[in-house]
Amino acid sequence: MKQSNSPAQIKRAPRGRRKVTPTLLLGQKDTLAKATWLYHHQKLTQQQVADELGLSRPTVVRLLRQALEEGIVTVSLRLDVLRQMELSRRLAKRFGLQEAFIVPTSVGHTEADVLRAVGEMGALYLENNIQPNQVVTLSWGKTLLEVARALNENPVKGVVIAQTLGGLNSGHTFNPYRVASLFGEKLHAPVYHLYVPVIVASKELRDLFLSDPGVQAALEVARLASLCMVSVGKVDHSATVVETGFLNVSTIDQLRARGAVGDISGRYFDIDGKRIVGDVDDRILALPWEDFQRLKNVVAVACGLDKKYAVLGALRTGVLRRLIIDDQTALALLEDGGDVTPEGAGSSEGHA
Repeated sequence: MKQSNSPAQIKRAPRGRRKVTPTLLLGQKDTLAKATWLYHHQKLTQQQVADELGLSRPTVVRLLRQALEEGIVTVSLRLDVLRQMELSRRLAKRFGLQEAFIVPTSVGHTEADVLRAVGEMGALYLENNIQPNQVVTLSWGKTLLEVARALNENPVKGVVIAQTLGGLNSGHTFNPYRVASLFGEKLHAPVYHLYVPVIVASKELRDLFLSDPGVQAALEVARLASLCMVSVGKVDHSATVVETGFLNVSTIDQLRARGAVGDISGRYFDIDGKRIVGDVDDRILALPWEDFQRLKNVVAVACGLDKKYAVLGALRTGVLRRLIIDDQTALALLEDGGDVTPEGAGSSEGHA
């Protein structure tokens, strides 16, 4: 497919600048890519870029000239440049990924800015990789909603969208079905929704829902996906599943006590990537984990240091093939590997 248009400009929040240390640990290509991103996408001045990276202004001028000469700057910062950053290569090698895409951020970024930037990179990945007659399956979450918002409208012949997870809720501002619907609108593609709750009261009730022909049909389409994009959920009282009312804080506390650090499409895992099975898992209405393991291209989109342990556990499940993430969280994953058990996590009983 053709190279996508430039992602939407991210407005930099007006905040006081704090002193930053020089960018001594970044390789030459990383520094070049980050300077290019900050100047052309974040619209920082050359002096602001210099302050941000701990460099002199003449050095920044030289880097920006080099970016033009090497063709890094065209209409947008090329996707392959971010893929080839040293940080990206280290992350991919460390966790056995086929590719990792690192989104450069600024000290002036708010959480919303970072979320939007990662969403734009997710959209850029899709615009460069979606093929005609392809089934694309999605979980949901605020990060994927930003991906959907950032997508350019671009009809792709024969593409079908399918959900991996239920989403019925009532009276909450976040609508899980909006994610898949917006993907469908942007790609002019039909959408197979799972019109069921995320979780029900009993395993028997879950089985009853799963016996419905419409639910079975939607899951069968999801199983055919050659591209699956998911967000990574955290396990705390501010998680989206709590905000939307799907899980209460008592259930979250139970999951944490059993070692859960995150979830992919409602399937919870611990820091070592081992599944947390039992009562909650038995009541979830989502694509079975075994089907996720068979998908050839599962792309996770995540951001924020508060999700470090969730992303680490997700990487260790072995399900992910690609990761799109902000640079600060990527560095945190590489620096300590999350080997310390996260605070509040309990024992590992009940693993698959």
